[in-house]
Amino acid sequence: MKPNPYPSYEDATREYLTKCRALMQQPQELNTTEARSALEFPAEILIRHAEDIADISSSMIRLAQNYLDSENPMVREGIRGHFVDQATVELLLGTGLLQIGKDDTGMQSTAAARATHGAALREAISAADKSSSAPVAQGLPTAESYRSTESATIEEAASELRLAVASTASSIARRVQELGRDIAFDLVAGSNWPEVTQGTSLSGSEIAGLLESIPKNAGTPFVRAATSAAGILLNVCEKTIALLDKDVETAARRTIGEWLVPIKKADKIELFDAMIENLFGVERLKKSVKIGIDPSSAAVVSINKAADLLKAFSDKFIVLIGRMRKLEDAIRLGKLVRVPQLPAAITVLQVVLLAALVYAGHDYINKGLAGILRERGLLEP
Repeated sequence: MKPNPYPSYEDATREYLTKCRALMQQPQELNTTEARSALEFPAEILIRHAEDIADISSSMIRLAQNYLDSENPMVREGIRGHFVDQATVELLLGTGLLQIGKDDTGMQSTAAARATHGAALREAISAADKSSSAPVAQGLPTAESYRSTESATIEEAASELRLAVASTASSIARRVQELGRDIAFDLVAGSNWPEVTQGTSLSGSEIAGLLESIPKNAGTPFVRAATSAAGILLNVCEKTIALLDKDVETAARRTIGEWLVPIKKADKIELFDAMIENLFGVERLKKSVKIGIDPSSAAVVSINKAADLLKAFSDKFIVLIGRMRKLEDAIRLGKLVRVPQLPAAITVLQVVLLAALVYAGHDYINKGLAGILRERGLLEP
């Protein structure tokens, strides 16, 4: 492995964002005042930018490892927030590269199709520019701000806390169900089923091999474009897999595979909701909340603070799930590009994203919310 040219993740990110912004600027080579999509740039310009972005992105993944392994959940949340937006940009850029020189893609070479893909890329770059410019330690910034809960008695504080637990946990579970149903349905009804089952079990090296085979099988006269696309899509896979903790990544994909089988067999996407309810245990959590009889002002303040922290968790998850939905939208656009090996690779990404969504919701409820309650002695053992 060659030495990393950047001293830190932040240094690499600044260069990465500069290169991404260049895709939104009008290059002098076009010599026109007409607004153009990045994907309508001349092939050489687009490929050159993509190669630079792929190299920097690879460096960022290595430099971010300390953040991914951090014991601070805010730091882990922050780096994953960066990665999901960056993966969206790179997926759109990579699948756009594979359309160079091809007239037989599922996404037909029409001005409307190029405009749709290009607009999605521009929006993704803007989102990544904003999120990746924020410090990792900031976690997921939210726009909402709640005034401090001002319950004056232990009874009022207990009531407010129970309401915060119920509303926050239910909101997180519901949002996972909504987006998760969409992804699961697309996997069981809109994908090649053998590719779905393969996507639940491929190792990292097997995924890399799948992507590396794209250039020699793409059938495009622009081999350099396909080679660049393969490299950038490998980074997308690594960043998407990084949304899961290392110790659950393989098991999480396997679990998703086990869930999809009965959904497909029964042709009932509603089964997904029941699976989430069983895994998340929202009702169990609500029943486990306990409030002591200490009527002191310090106890009331502590419970009020816990209620405020729980409400903030809901806002953070709304931000995260919005970013995951954008990545899912990019995945669906990628499915329209018909290049050998790409559909299987895209399906792997979709399986990993579904696993990341499910386990993020589980962690927010069973580690985040429960952790806040446990620290304050507000949860049954």
